Amino acid sequence: MYKTILCAIEASQEGRFVLSKAVDLSKQHESNLIVLNVLPYSFLPKDYQRELKEDAIPKFEEITSSFGIAKKNRALKVGKPYEVICKEAVKRNVDLIVLGTHSKKGISSLIGSTANSIVNYAHCDVTLVRI
Repeated sequence: MYKTILCAIEASQEGRFVLSKAVDLSKQHESNLIVLNVLPYSFLPKDYQRELKEDAIPKFEEITSSFGIAKKNRALKVGKPYEVICKEAVKRNVDLIVLGTHSKKGISSLIGSTANSIVNYAHCDVTLVRI
């Protein structure tokens, strides 16, 4: 049913958990799996942002390598996470986006989250993994 799945993760244990779910889905559907890590753009100094990216790369590479994700199917980008994820999904003709979500209550549920934005703006199906 799904030909191409995009899994958006953070370079963390939670990201590893979300990726494991996406790997299972891609095996069930015999899909191509693309893994994306988006570092939020900030107004912090460029040196600090470069440091964040340099710190994230080895963690992201280790997680994706441990699941056997080919280098051509990995991407680390900087920007507004929901925008980058939705644009990448269109660019790569994705059928399904998989990402993690935390349970939000109170004011944060009114403000919205990356997951909520993706659900509202994605051109394809979205699966949320509770972490």
